[in-house]
Amino acid sequence: MIMRARGKSQTGFTIIEIMLALALMAFLTSILWGTFAQTAKVKQRIEQAQDRTHTVRVALMRMSREIEMAFVSASEAIGTQDRRTMFSGTAHNDFDELRFSWFGHQRLRADVPEGDTSLVTYFSQPDPDDSTLTNLMRRETRRLESKDPKLIPGETYILCPAVSRLKFAYYDYKQKDWREEWDTTKADGLQYLPTQVRISLTVFDERGMPITFTSIARLHALERVDYRPTKS
Repeated sequence: MIMRARGKSQTGFTIIEIMLALALMAFLTSILWGTFAQTAKVKQRIEQAQDRTHTVRVALMRMSREIEMAFVSASEAIGTQDRRTMFSGTAHNDFDELRFSWFGHQRLRADVPEGDTSLVTYFSQPDPDDSTLTNLMRRETRRLESKDPKLIPGETYILCPAVSRLKFAYYDYKQKDWREEWDTTKADGLQYLPTQVRISLTVFDERGMPITFTSIARLHALERVDYRPTKS
């Protein structure tokens, strides 16, 4: 009997096929990795933009709320050099400064003399870690005193970091016009408060472009109030 040997089929991959498969896998992996990396960068920029916008809006909301509680006392003699109460807005090139007395001070310390009224100042200051950046600062005294506000004990901190411009505008309801400055501390100055204060805060977005946010504060005590602070 004649037996025929059947050849066993060979199923395998050649070196070239394996190299082509590896190259294709590396190519697809690089594409997927690039897509994931780009998506992560976009997500990071969006989150940074949202955080930046949130910081600016919180700063504007706080400034508006505090300015709305500003007041000037009628018990002080006009022309006095150092006053307890004031509303003084000074215009500069890019960063205006505003100092005012308000009713909203919170007493946080039991062992120091504090009052329900104080002086709040908004001003700019170079960042201590990066001199190319400018921060919006807030300083609040612990009470009202008849002396240089810088000498009254208080706390200073950053209200909004890395700002590029801060401008205030004050609406004079008697003259029916907007003013760039307002000062109740001078003998010939305004002896009432503006009805509105427009706050324009400019920062840089995630692309490094300036973007401006604006808020309006509507003051309540326009005329001098009969307020006589007691001595601590």
